Amino acid sequence: MTAAGGADMTDNPRRTVGYSTRQDNRYWWYRRHGRGYVPPVFSSLSAAEWRVIDAWHTATDGEYARECSVPLISFLHGLVMGNNIRRIVQLGHYSGYSSLLLGFMLRAMGHKHGLYSVDIDAGLSAFTARWIAKAGLSDYVKIVVADSAAKKNVAAAREYLGGRPQVAFIDSSHQYAHTVEELDLWYPALSPGGFAALHDISVFAQAGDATGRLCGGAEGGGVHRAVAEWLDRNNAAAIMINSDHRGGDGEDLVYVDGCGLGLIQKPTVAEPSAPFDKSASKSLSARAKTLSRFVNWARRLRGAMRRFS
Repeated sequence: MTAAGGADMTDNPRRTVGYSTRQDNRYWWYRRHGRGYVPPVFSSLSAAEWRVIDAWHTATDGEYARECSVPLISFLHGLVMGNNIRRIVQLGHYSGYSSLLLGFMLRAMGHKHGLYSVDIDAGLSAFTARWIAKAGLSDYVKIVVADSAAKKNVAAAREYLGGRPQVAFIDSSHQYAHTVEELDLWYPALSPGGFAALHDISVFAQAGDATGRLCGGAEGGGVHRAVAEWLDRNNAAAIMINSDHRGGDGEDLVYVDGCGLGLIQKPTVAEPSAPFDKSASKSLSARAKTLSRFVNWARRLRGAMRRFS
């Protein structure tokens, strides 16, 4: 696309601002929030990198129009580039949007073999691999066709990355049982202090779990249920953003993606040699509630003894 003067608009510093006129639902963020500025995740790209992303949007409009939101990729941009993160596992790349952008981040920091990306769909993986090659990212990103909950991926990822992953970005099946399997597999595989970042953790996003519709809801619940139950069984530090969001236009949200974002951090110290006893663990909030009930019971008992003394 060229302006009246003949300049290539894909090199224009305003870049994504023009997306605000596009009506497809995938451009919702640009219509609401991106009319006046370009997010750093895009403004930091070189002109050649931006042309790839712009062409990717055109190529994927329609059938492949499905990617994570601007708030989520912007969060990952700050996390990865703000902390010089060099080893990332991605569970679910679909048609390659976040794989391309994470690859650009890793290349900017000089970290080859930095992204091990797994998806079960062979056709979409081939599509993504072609765009990774087109972007010149083949030395930075490995596209793998496999079940993201398969144990063999852990050793393969460590070999490719040259160590334990520092971030596991989970945005794959969105199914309850499969997400639990992914957390059980990849959380222990993380480096100490590493993060599991999960998209679609809100109540609103539970509709993305097809098993809930196919099995009458018994196996459904999506990422929201999976994370809630997994955290209840494990003593892990976590923040669940917009977890309770149930729909609507989301204009009142601070983190404006109504599908939500979960962030679970592995302890920064090395794990003890003895296996973690999940049955013996309790969250801080649970212990606090137990102590509060005990204190209230003791106060009532003391009051009763005074009345009878």
